[in-house]
Amino acid sequence: MTFLTYLRNIIIMNVVTVRIRETAQSRGITTAYQLQKATGVQPSLAAKWYRNDLKMIGIETIDLLCKVLKCTPNDLLHYEPEKESSLKV
Repeated sequence: MTFLTYLRNIIIMNVVTVRIRETAQSRGITTAYQLQKATGVQPSLAAKWYRNDLKMIGIETIDLLCKVLKCTPNDLLHYEPEKESSLKV
């Protein structure tokens, strides 16, 4: 990974956050086990999702979560504009 790619990843991670746990909890799913049973994915993957421990998330994953949680992508992803920075990438 180049230094420029590293900087881009840091900036992106600080701008977009995943809110799977918060969305699931507001819909009555309060554990990773319940999320795993609702989605049918492997327990380790459901645990990562429930911890919001993601570097990337695919369209198919967003689609599955939206169907199971009866939500929109806006409920799962939060965008907070970056504050002015002197760093240009």
